[in-house]
Amino acid sequence: MQSRLLRAAALSGIVHHAAAAGFRTVGSSGCTAQMLFIPPYTETAVFLDNYHANYGGPGVDLKTGAHSKDPYNYDDSDMAVFATEYDLRTNALRKLHPKSNTFCSAGSFFPDGTMVNFAGAEPDAKAGVGDGFDAIRTYPPGPCANGACDMDFTEGGSHLQAKRWYPTAETLPNGDVLVVGGSDVGLLVLNEASINVPTYELIKQNGQAPAPVNLPILEFTEEQNNQPNKSYNLYPILHQLPNPRAASEVFTIAGNQAIVWDYHNDKLVKQLPDVPLEPRCFPSSATSVLLPLEAPAYEPTVLLCGGSSGDIPDPQALDDCYTIAPHAENPVWTADDNLPNGPQTMTDGILLPDGTVLFINGAHRGSAGGFMADDPVLAPLIYDPRAPRGSRFTAMPETAIPRMYHSVASLLPSGEVVVAGSNPMVFYTADGGVPGGWPKFGNNGHQGFLNQQQREASKFPTEYRVEIFSPPYMDAPERPAWKTVPDAVVYGKTFDVESSLDGDKVEVVLVNPGFHTHAVAMGQRMVRMEVAKGKAAGQRVDTDRHTNPAPLIAI
Repeated sequence: MQSRLLRAAALSGIVHHAAAAGFRTVGSSGCTAQMLFIPPYTETAVFLDNYHANYGGPGVDLKTGAHSKDPYNYDDSDMAVFATEYDLRTNALRKLHPKSNTFCSAGSFFPDGTMVNFAGAEPDAKAGVGDGFDAIRTYPPGPCANGACDMDFTEGGSHLQAKRWYPTAETLPNGDVLVVGGSDVGLLVLNEASINVPTYELIKQNGQAPAPVNLPILEFTEEQNNQPNKSYNLYPILHQLPNPRAASEVFTIAGNQAIVWDYHNDKLVKQLPDVPLEPRCFPSSATSVLLPLEAPAYEPTVLLCGGSSGDIPDPQALDDCYTIAPHAENPVWTADDNLPNGPQTMTDGILLPDGTVLFINGAHRGSAGGFMADDPVLAPLIYDPRAPRGSRFTAMPETAIPRMYHSVASLLPSGEVVVAGSNPMVFYTADGGVPGGWPKFGNNGHQGFLNQQQREASKFPTEYRVEIFSPPYMDAPERPAWKTVPDAVVYGKTFDVESSLDGDKVEVVLVNPGFHTHAVAMGQRMVRMEVAKGKAAGQRVDTDRHTNPAPLIAI
């Protein structure tokens, strides 16, 4: 099987890091950036929102965050824009138009670079927005003719077999997109047995639609509604694991339960120990990444940090971190360095090409959900899995922009990270204060068992400003560029590349940046390749068979 490559002249050859790093505010997102992906072979980012009024078009004050005076609507219409393409070169916006409500949807790439975005929430018939619960939308990859992109979302050809809100996606080794879990009712924080969707299904490139299959760890009873280790199962955590059989063996967490499940053969591969102490899926919303896979063994390790506790009615943000090696004979959760800036929930974990992990966005208080958090995380952290215990986290310069619930971040081909969003209100608000009835809230037609954790005096208005975060390696005195790299590679074969730097300390990684929402990076994956030094600045790279079929950035 082949995979296309996107050249990224970012990091190969960088060994010593400069100390400088930081944020710059570059533009506005148009709509609230609740979801984000980077269309392959383009220089753009796509932001998705739920349907509501937006004031994030031209006129946003990039210093203060003050909103535009004019509603950001589709041309010749009073319908609000709820998806945009952001040009990373010019910071210009292009309006995109999904046909159904993308509220709290999910996504992953087909191998050719097509984004499959699915699920969502209630229709708005008056506005002409369709029901998103069972919608499947596709967005094509580039390259764009003459650099000008004109693609948009397409939908209506097929539908999910079950209505879903807050599901998770992962691309499997054969190219199918896996869909796991969710609820069949929207606009809630807490899942309940009566609306739980404890199944998974496959979106196949040939249009076939196999029936959904039950996943036991997603199941719970009415009596377990207020048992977070069972009911906190929205946006379950998924990581496709490498294996020599190219089997669809996926590390899976729901609540505090962890397993490896074969999603093509519908069977349990390995029962893993429960996550220590607390649930980690929404609304706990811990940070979880599959650490970069490294040649020659490509042994997987999962890192899990923070989130919030199952305490009722006041969930507490957590500062603990653990790792687990799912392929070990007797896997165990091993305590790692705690988050040094204190507890964090809703924090995005972004794999960086130098093998580190960026922790960015989120809150130090509360949990995920509307008005459920306070004390924004302003200082990112970089975690280095190769550093000695006790020194794995390094604090980065702060941003001045709170990135609370409904914030996103993603690695860019440049090696930088785009950051956007924040909208605890869920719908548009210029004020951002707590609602009437605070701290109680309605959940599925009745009062929820948690209290809202945003303080009564706190204000977190809808945020439209877009930032770029530059990791320390971007200031390295000598940065490389590709001279030659193939357009496509074959799994299990070697390929030749040439960079602008000579020397033996050149590294090459392949990365799928993934689809980002609610601190979940669906499909995010990085593989550090085996590199043999060639002549001058040439290198021969060995591809492994554990790099899932996907559009890949070569860095």
